[in-house]
Amino acid sequence: MKMKKVLKIIAVALSATFLVSMIFAKKTKKNSVFANLSAEKNPMEGKKVIFVEDGNDEENADGAKGHLEAVGETSYHPGFYDKCVKRAIDILLSFGGLVILSPVFAIIALAIKIEDPGPVLFTQKRIGQNKQYFKLHKFRSMKVSTPHDVPTHMLDNPDQYITKVGKFIRAHSLDELPQIWDIFVGNMSVIGPRPALWNQDVLVAERDKYGANDVKPGLTGWAQINGRDELEIPVKAKLDGEYVQKESLLFDIKCFLGTVMKVAKDDSVVEGGTGEMKKEKKTKKILVVCQYYYPEPFRITDICEELVKRGYEVQVVTGYPNYPEGVLYEGYGRGKKIDEIINGVKVHRCFTIPRKTGAIYRLLNYYSYAISSKRYVLSKKCAASDGTSFDIVFCNQLSPVMMANAAIAYKKKYKVPAVMYCLDLWPESLIAGGIDRGSMIYKYFSGVSKRIYKNMDKILVTSRMFTDYLAENFGLNHSSIDYLPQYAEQLFDCIEYHEEGERFNLTFAGNIGFTQSVMTVLKAAELLRDYPVTFNIVGSGTDLEELKRFKVEKSLDNIIFYGRKPLEEMPKFYDEADAMLVTLQADPVLSKTLPGKVQSYMAAGKPIIGAIDGETSNVINEAKCGFCGKAEDYVELSENIKKFIGSCNRKEMGVNARNYYEKHFKKDVFMDKLEKVLSDTASL
Repeated sequence: MKMKKVLKIIAVALSATFLVSMIFAKKTKKNSVFANLSAEKNPMEGKKVIFVEDGNDEENADGAKGHLEAVGETSYHPGFYDKCVKRAIDILLSFGGLVILSPVFAIIALAIKIEDPGPVLFTQKRIGQNKQYFKLHKFRSMKVSTPHDVPTHMLDNPDQYITKVGKFIRAHSLDELPQIWDIFVGNMSVIGPRPALWNQDVLVAERDKYGANDVKPGLTGWAQINGRDELEIPVKAKLDGEYVQKESLLFDIKCFLGTVMKVAKDDSVVEGGTGEMKKEKKTKKILVVCQYYYPEPFRITDICEELVKRGYEVQVVTGYPNYPEGVLYEGYGRGKKIDEIINGVKVHRCFTIPRKTGAIYRLLNYYSYAISSKRYVLSKKCAASDGTSFDIVFCNQLSPVMMANAAIAYKKKYKVPAVMYCLDLWPESLIAGGIDRGSMIYKYFSGVSKRIYKNMDKILVTSRMFTDYLAENFGLNHSSIDYLPQYAEQLFDCIEYHEEGERFNLTFAGNIGFTQSVMTVLKAAELLRDYPVTFNIVGSGTDLEELKRFKVEKSLDNIIFYGRKPLEEMPKFYDEADAMLVTLQADPVLSKTLPGKVQSYMAAGKPIIGAIDGETSNVINEAKCGFCGKAEDYVELSENIKKFIGSCNRKEMGVNARNYYEKHFKKDVFMDKLEKVLSDTASL
């Protein structure tokens, strides 16, 4: 009887408390959403928004300068579960939480007061359902002097502001407990996207893409159990949108149980906020081995600097920069090892004999670097900034004999994985230098190349046709080879379309040698001497003088030689070109390559006319950006040029070229793939 009486009293007390709490919550609701302060309302409430970058705006809480612009009205209508069932569950759970956790509330409040006198609760203006502003409550975890409305990740050294009590309650998410009242009032839900700060414009705009602003924000949610607030904004917004799509009783239960496990494990709290967890997980130390680096214009410089921007420590072992004629750049003396930091990348330059034309000079250049770079990577001087070994060694292969040995030596000594990026095929690349396949030099380097390839944990290739070649000729597994085509910077944003009545400009740009088969272009020009076409040859090389003699002997006025031009002058030639030309020697192995110029042509939105076999022909046909005939077939090239002149789809070809570039050859696409390969391989 006494137990029944006690239970009856408790039930009556709880009922009375519940009714009083509901009445109080209803009265305070308007003040908590600024209903009585129209000036404090969100002007974007109820609207669909996008984020517009503007350097004239102040930096917002996401660290970006810009503002939100309305692009429509919100059309979301909550369903029965969201409107009725979920709200009933929120009321019951939040009221129960307030009652049961009241002793915990009291202890935390007392601890906060004792360590740092001031308010126990911390309030912030946040984005609620439908972008309505509301006041969010937390236990104060930072000192009273901490800047207000600034996310933790944007504070300079956030640890200096966090109190000892604050560090503990943040680590265990106890600072969020007062939001149970926000749930009871109706501004939040137990499960939902975490409420954004009122000035987190980038996050708000990203969430709008997925409808994640249409539901009530939650105490915890799908993004929180997949990384909490340390996720990058696009990732967080996408996860929030995934929650909206899957919102149901079972999915909410999954999120709730996932939160309990996450908090108990306590493995995702990183002071510093958005993006910090990603940086902490992925921060790798990469040793890059490459033949040449800045100031020579190879992409490896941009790749390394981009990796630094993405949170990696990158150190480069390379040789002296050389002009093609073998003249050393000023400041790089013979026998002198140089360490320098270039845009966040630490560069170690090892001695190399200057590069000159001819097979012997090339080999001397290769081996001088092979010896000095291997000696360096095995020395104590080659270490990451923390004094330990690197997590991975990345070999940007131009000529494996002179660099990859250093990468393999480091791999074996420190038991770290090695990745090679094959821009061309060895020993086949020796043919471009005039070395015959039947020679002893070729056979020797074939053996060297095989050993190098087999010692790599992952090989990245710039052409899909490289994969079968490496597997068939060197016994490599297909699983160890990934396709990663070179990227092109959109330096030449100069799509122009031919006006009727004008002469057509066709441009070849790049090295002029036997391998490039530029004579095919000149012979086609001879057949088209009576057509309104001008052939522009921009570049230099071993065959240039022979080509000039051919022009004079045949009296070809439709050919203009410009010589090699600096990068800043190239937009003019791209701009004036109706189409770009690409040719290559007819060779079953060389045809497997995809010249980097093809990506640049596509980036500029230019149609391509080719006399080239294999991978390049496949790409041109896939992209539907021009015409391609057999390598060295100047008759077919001339016919394709006639076909291009008479085509009514020239503009469409240029658009197709740019679209193919955006999908396959853009720098961001390349870097994302490379980063994943490096990160995955380093984790093996």
